[in-house]
Amino acid sequence: MSENTAPQCLPLASAAAAVVVMAGLVSLFATYWDDAWHTDIGRDDALIPPHLLLYGSVAVVGLVVAGWGLLALWRTRSLIAVLRRPPLLIAGIGGLVTLASAPADAWWHEVFGRDSVLWSPSHMLTVFSTLALIGGVLAGLRPAAPLPLWWAGGALLLGSAVTSVLEFETDVPQFSEALYLPVLLVASMYVAILLRALSPDRHLVAGAVVVYVLARLVISVLLAAMGRTVPDLPLAVIGLAAIDLPWRRPFIAYAAGAAGVAATTLLSAGVGLSSVSFDAVLGPAAVVLIGFCGVLLLVGRRARGAAAVALLLGLSVPVLVPKPASAHDPGQGQIVGTAVLTAGSDGAGTVTLTVEGCVNLTPQRIVARRAGQEIAGPLTQLTGGCRSSGQVRVDPAGMWFLYAELRDPNGTVETWLPVETEDRASVRQTRPIYIPAGTARVTAGQIAAGAGLYVIGLFMLSLTVYLVRRGHRRPDVGRRGIANRLTPPTSTWAAGATRRSP
Repeated sequence: MSENTAPQCLPLASAAAAVVVMAGLVSLFATYWDDAWHTDIGRDDALIPPHLLLYGSVAVVGLVVAGWGLLALWRTRSLIAVLRRPPLLIAGIGGLVTLASAPADAWWHEVFGRDSVLWSPSHMLTVFSTLALIGGVLAGLRPAAPLPLWWAGGALLLGSAVTSVLEFETDVPQFSEALYLPVLLVASMYVAILLRALSPDRHLVAGAVVVYVLARLVISVLLAAMGRTVPDLPLAVIGLAAIDLPWRRPFIAYAAGAAGVAATTLLSAGVGLSSVSFDAVLGPAAVVLIGFCGVLLLVGRRARGAAAVALLLGLSVPVLVPKPASAHDPGQGQIVGTAVLTAGSDGAGTVTLTVEGCVNLTPQRIVARRAGQEIAGPLTQLTGGCRSSGQVRVDPAGMWFLYAELRDPNGTVETWLPVETEDRASVRQTRPIYIPAGTARVTAGQIAAGAGLYVIGLFMLSLTVYLVRRGHRRPDVGRRGIANRLTPPTSTWAAGATRRSP
């Protein structure tokens, strides 16, 4: 086979891509199941059911990509030819790093303590590598692959990207809620740019949004049937579909997509369908919407600058908000015992935590934590047995994590339980008492390890950026292809399929 044709040989078969998409959607369900598990039951070992389902679905994807590579090697009889095919190479690297992220996460928790923070380096490495894996698979598809397959693949890419805001949408925010919309905008616009670079279909983003919303609806139904915490419906991303309207210029389409996400986020928060407060999204949303109006009024060369300035201002608003942005979960270290916890709310903002079974432990305080906020009160010993109780007042909206801090001969230990504050309710569970992993001074080794994992993750993202640049240089999905998608459709799909090499 000639040098010119080798890198373009053997696109991924539609059937194989369908297996990847189905397994990927299963892994998306496993991710939300895992988050609900940690909220409802607590931190646990690596072999809990959602972890096993997640590992299994990722393994299926890895096997498909490996089979794709072996088939390409058999067809070309040249390893160099296989490595010169970017979609296959990027999917392979993404798959390897995704599989490696599981033991990396286990190592991180073993060395630095268990945590429930999605933005920890080991967790974000999984997100970044998954994006590279899915991006490579989509780039390896033929343009003439069935349109529903493109939509489902786009939905999987969107779901993987917006996993970065999962904790906000499951009402367990670790960081300031003011970060929600900016992170959601970056994630959703990243997906839109990548999808429009990979396929000539004019309505690919809108189709991906529809499939993603349906997939999340199914996930919510399954979690509710299992008695687990159910996430918000992803109403915020519906506005991203505005990008596929027949705008005159590409940059206006992207500005419209950002404005659409801002508008639907603001609407869902305003009517109470989002766990994120209306005040937290009002500032960034207002800036993005005003910027979009400015883009429409200044259509021309200056509009590009206006769109960029509006987006940057929208993303910078949370930096100016004087709320703490550090994760509230300090991490779980060595377990020293167990306690029976009872957490209750009066529905008006007063929450109570009672601890039973704390032998040889001295109660210190109760701490309510949510989205970087911390409200503390005394935890006092009760008469008649080893029981202590404390009470604090919080904002009666959303889920708060109630921590009981106690003291043993070696120092401070803690245990926790989540409680919904909007209703009169109580929860009673047996939870571990452990040494907080995050109270010790952060070591240079932990900083270096975290930085190393993030560097690997950013490298994964850079691979998908290459796919975007590669797509823009190809005639069916380059600037002319984007322009075709922004005008009334004729035979764009058929034309792209005939012009584009497999």
